[in-house]
Amino acid sequence: MFDLLHELRLAGFREELEHQLQLPDYADMPIQDRILRMLQAETERRYRNKIDRLMKAAQFKYAAAPEDIDFRNGWNLDKAETLALLKCDWITRKQNLIVSGASGTGKTWLACAFGVAAVQHEMSVRYARAGRLAEEVMYARLDGTISKLRVKLSRLDLLIVDDFALSPMSKQELTDLFEIIEDRSAHSSTIMIAQRSPKEWYDYINEPLLADAFMDRIRSRAHLLQLEGKSMR
Repeated sequence: MFDLLHELRLAGFREELEHQLQLPDYADMPIQDRILRMLQAETERRYRNKIDRLMKAAQFKYAAAPEDIDFRNGWNLDKAETLALLKCDWITRKQNLIVSGASGTGKTWLACAFGVAAVQHEMSVRYARAGRLAEEVMYARLDGTISKLRVKLSRLDLLIVDDFALSPMSKQELTDLFEIIEDRSAHSSTIMIAQRSPKEWYDYINEPLLADAFMDRIRSRAHLLQLEGKSMR
């Protein structure tokens, strides 16, 4: 029987069964209750494994626990709004989130906490710095895998782009980033992390048509969190 459970990859079910067989108290428990516990153990095991896979694939800079968000640290966060965002309904509704503020105020950590909350809701997430993402697209274009990469990025429930507008990007890099956002705009959500406030993005992009299109895809359906306070570094 145990070999069959192993073959069926029911490790959680098997472990719970072994546990029950070692304790005589389970002998008096109705068989339905015992089976239910074994099924619950298997369900929990599969959930944990899925979360582990999603966390690894997300490549978070910080494995920030949502419950560790401190509303007394001077961020000036609205607690009700933040707790609502952690429920991830905004991702289900295909909305975006912009997190801006001065260097060292904890933007990346907070964005990662929202990403971890999404993973806990069994959503696929990817964290990437804007510059590194531009490099990834460039190399994918050179080796002919650009279409595959764009499809992969478009299928993520949540993409977190850090350090946007931190350093100059070429028109091609900005266009590539826009194409990624465009591919995702109808059915996925994006978190943009930047020191510059959204109203400064037009000057940064410095291409009126591209800037208008970019802002339409991101800002028009985005929640905005402007972090305040001194540097945490």
